[in-house]
Amino acid sequence: MAALTRDEVTERIRRGDSLAGEDYSHCNLSGLDLSGQDFSDATLTRANLAGADLKGADLSDAYVVEIDADGADFSGTLCERTFFQRAMLRGARFEGADLSGTQFMVCRMEGADFTAARMRGTVLLDSVLDEAVLDGADCTGANFRGATLERARLKGTVLNGADLRKVKFLGARFAGVVEEGALFYGKKPWGGAETGVDYGDILPYFQDD
Repeated sequence: MAALTRDEVTERIRRGDSLAGEDYSHCNLSGLDLSGQDFSDATLTRANLAGADLKGADLSDAYVVEIDADGADFSGTLCERTFFQRAMLRGARFEGADLSGTQFMVCRMEGADFTAARMRGTVLLDSVLDEAVLDGADCTGANFRGATLERARLKGTVLNGADLRKVKFLGARFAGVVEEGALFYGKKPWGGAETGVDYGDILPYFQDD
């Protein structure tokens, strides 16, 4: 089945048809209002979602590879078990999104906002989250191994049981982090946050195995 075009997508939205399970490979959806739409089980290989509004959309079990979604708004989306690989998500917003079991593999997410996102069991292997905001995010059991969170902000972030090995935290800001059972090397970088100590000076990254 051929991938849908931008015009076909907008026509389906106009008619109120479902967008679930379709192929949107190479489709230019940049800047569109896709809020509340159902993209579950969809394929979005190399699609363009830059600046698109996906607030409240359902992307559960979607296959999202090498997309451009810089500046897209995923706030309040349902992204359970969604697979992102080599996706460009710089400045994207995931506020209040459900990312349970979602995989972000080698993605670029500089400046992304994950405030109050549900990220239980989320995988972010080797992804770049420099200057990202994870305030109030529930990252219980998340796997950040090899990720970069330089100058990121983690205020009230829950990291219980998270894998933080080989994570780079240079210049990151921490306050009220909860991290029972987290896996890491070296010292906890958030230990002196309440007194304003910048642990980036002494712990640029966790040590290798």
